[in-house]
Amino acid sequence: MKIILRLLWLLLAFQVTTPWAQSSSNTQNPNQKSNLAAIGQVVSTTTVNALSASYLSSMMGGMGVYRWQLGESSNPIDARSGLAAGGEDSPWSIWATPVRSTFRNNIEPITSSGAVSLLIGGLEYRGDGPWIGGISLSVDRLSATTHNSAVTPETSGSLTGNGYTLAPYAVYQFSPTRALDLTWGGGKSHMDYISTTSTSPVDRRRLASVGFTDIHEVGQFLLMLKAGHSWTKDAVDVSTGNSETLLKQTRVGGQLMMPGDMFSPFVAYYQLFNSFTASGTGTAPVEYSTTGQSQLGLNVAAGPVFGSMVLQHEHGRQQFRVYIGYRY
Repeated sequence: MKIILRLLWLLLAFQVTTPWAQSSSNTQNPNQKSNLAAIGQVVSTTTVNALSASYLSSMMGGMGVYRWQLGESSNPIDARSGLAAGGEDSPWSIWATPVRSTFRNNIEPITSSGAVSLLIGGLEYRGDGPWIGGISLSVDRLSATTHNSAVTPETSGSLTGNGYTLAPYAVYQFSPTRALDLTWGGGKSHMDYISTTSTSPVDRRRLASVGFTDIHEVGQFLLMLKAGHSWTKDAVDVSTGNSETLLKQTRVGGQLMMPGDMFSPFVAYYQLFNSFTASGTGTAPVEYSTTGQSQLGLNVAAGPVFGSMVLQHEHGRQQFRVYIGYRY
């Protein structure tokens, strides 16, 4: 345990931001648009992170998930009783949570800001063994503005989109405080992009992730150690030219939470390691090959109402996420 804590402190002290990962693109000309797949990737990464958090929500309450059991009389499953907990009448349950995330990306040459709204739901099976499995459906809406400073003259545009992601998942619970989660899936978004001309691109996304979570009591706090790897690919088809991004991201770090009856504040730090490629028409976006990610948040629970607010910061990028829901 002491060794793990020391490693986390070393990562926090390290927090070195190196030059961006390698990316490739076609030769540019002044009339080319921004790489739209870079904006679509925001939806994919927000979705894959929210999916992983929702699968593990029962372990720590990192995000609120409204969950009830099929065959039961609308009784909520106690999120503090562990992933394997639940009623005895049926191993099947359904769950849902809304997610609202605002973002700002200041990494040149393609900068963007906007919001992603998700409604995630799933059908889940949990038997007597350590395995839990299910399938989730996420419906998303994107609203963003983008600016490309690499062309002359510089261009700006607005992007909106509606889409979905279908993703099966599995969780293996080693103990009430230790679990391995896996997910994989794909989806599509229909978007509208307005700049000097209007286009209607289609974003086809693929995503997968694997994560390991280990929770420890540290005095009056709960320490959640987490290591994970995600893979997101966005391919945008548009009449003026196609673009594609592929992000492979490894995340290692921990979250420290002070559990309370109504309010549970937490802080978190993760070190991100990125492998990023971009291709197609338009300016090539970039990602830092390694950077730190810090989080400050508050979980709230009052009777059947639950919620969570998370402020997240990386080098050149900020996010603010809000989860809110109601347990029946």
